[in-house]
Amino acid sequence: MISFPHFPKRKVHCLDGVWDFAFLEDVDSPASLSPASLEFTHRMPVPGVFDAYPDFAGRRGTGVYRTFISVAPNTKGLLNLQGLGMWAAVFVDGELIREIPLPYSGVTVVVPASAQARRELVIVTDNRFDAERVPLFETIFDFYGYGGVYRSVIWHELPAVGAIERVRISTLDLKQGRVRARVEYLQEPATQNPSFAVDGEPVEPVEITREGNTLTAVLDVPDPACWSPASPHLHLLTVSGGEDEIVERFGLRTVEAKGKRILLNGEPIQLLGFCRHEAHPQHGPALPMSQLAQDLQLLKAMGCNFVRGSHYPQDPRFLDLCDEMGMLVWEESLGWGQVDAVAHSAPRFIDLQEQQTRLMVRNSYNHPCVILWGFLNECGSHRKELAGLYERLIAAIREEDAGRLVTYASNHPYEDLHFSLCDVVSINTYPGWYAHDIDNPNPLQEIPREMNKLCQSLSERNLDDRPLIISEIGAGAIYGWRDPCAFHWSEGYQSEYLKTVCEIIVGSEDFAGLALWQFCDIRTYPGARALTRPRAFNNKGIVDEYRRPKLAFETVKDLFTRQT
Repeated sequence: MISFPHFPKRKVHCLDGVWDFAFLEDVDSPASLSPASLEFTHRMPVPGVFDAYPDFAGRRGTGVYRTFISVAPNTKGLLNLQGLGMWAAVFVDGELIREIPLPYSGVTVVVPASAQARRELVIVTDNRFDAERVPLFETIFDFYGYGGVYRSVIWHELPAVGAIERVRISTLDLKQGRVRARVEYLQEPATQNPSFAVDGEPVEPVEITREGNTLTAVLDVPDPACWSPASPHLHLLTVSGGEDEIVERFGLRTVEAKGKRILLNGEPIQLLGFCRHEAHPQHGPALPMSQLAQDLQLLKAMGCNFVRGSHYPQDPRFLDLCDEMGMLVWEESLGWGQVDAVAHSAPRFIDLQEQQTRLMVRNSYNHPCVILWGFLNECGSHRKELAGLYERLIAAIREEDAGRLVTYASNHPYEDLHFSLCDVVSINTYPGWYAHDIDNPNPLQEIPREMNKLCQSLSERNLDDRPLIISEIGAGAIYGWRDPCAFHWSEGYQSEYLKTVCEIIVGSEDFAGLALWQFCDIRTYPGARALTRPRAFNNKGIVDEYRRPKLAFETVKDLFTRQT
């Protein structure tokens, strides 16, 4: 499946399949490898991560993927790499085209034309932790760092002139169905204006302007219908001009913060759902389409209207499904507890943070399901010296997109210094799991006390004038352990824990949303740090890693569906 946008006039090659593969250990400089010198002794699927397969499970090193493609000679190419990790380099016909130190990010790479009709594409990936090469991913992360090609690889044969890069579509007037379409070209567009059609019906622009490589048109959508979780109506915009044509999908909807509420299409909505990792023990983050669909069906079955994409840019196929199924999304760029890296303010780390955050917004701009942008999960927002980075990332997001809400998840809510920069306050907290009083025989008593304390603290600091989301809260449970004492790690304790949380938050006007931690169990740290994570998994999923429901599944379903 090729996610939106589509390009009907182009020759587009989806390169998903089985590629040649070589695994190397102890390579000092993987970007300096010569593909011609390598012996490809294995075959490996793309998308896929090599360290999720038996031959390479748990191994750290360099995985090299190779395939060949037949294209029209003397034609520029555009490679759409929808997600790689943890670090990657792209070679075409033996030449290094680009290094990619942006795990999970969708990146496009222009490929120079060649007289050759048969092109060699080599993607070098590396899953070793390296603060210089890939500062965005660290050993401290509470999710496993895989190596490989996480998502689809697509090669476009570009037209000689007038190649369209994207069209960004924003809602101007819901009732009238008026939108702004910002057409972005890879080079100077033709002087003649393109034609527009919505849902196959030609549309004349109300107004049209040009600036450099961008053409902006204001359009009225025929028979407009709003997008919402209850009615996820989608429209198709086709822009045609010269040798190129693009089809973008969008939804008419607005989102805003008003007082303590989040308004969708002008109406208050409480966000109820889960944090979710793209994870599976057999696939790592390279989930097949069937798994994406199953995850969303399970979430919908529990009455969820909301999912937080933890903690990196999401698979565009997943966002396409969320558009179609009416699931609201918080999407965030990669960052997890990197207080030291943020505090040291290394220029490369900061530049890459901004680069990947801007890419995330640009790539997901047209998805109506995405209503919140986030960044830097639990990354030291209680420290004064970090204000500059938080300000920089929020400014970058708002420069790219002024039509959605901005937030970040804080685990220091009482000392946080940057909440006032955000549209929405988001707090990660685990009372009753990481208990304040470890000798308390009934740690669940901590949950209502903590919720009251949080609300009071925000009020005292004049921060209760904006929506509050509990962005993480939960308890671990080992699938199948149903102990009569219902202590920690039992399914019974998790069920009672989440019941207590939901009874406080669901329907409360003090909370605009709840993202329970988490949807499914996930592989996490290797080594001794895993002593705090039985099985070397984060076991707080409401389903296990194979999506088998725990007792809490029905508990949450009952409370969420009662509200909806």
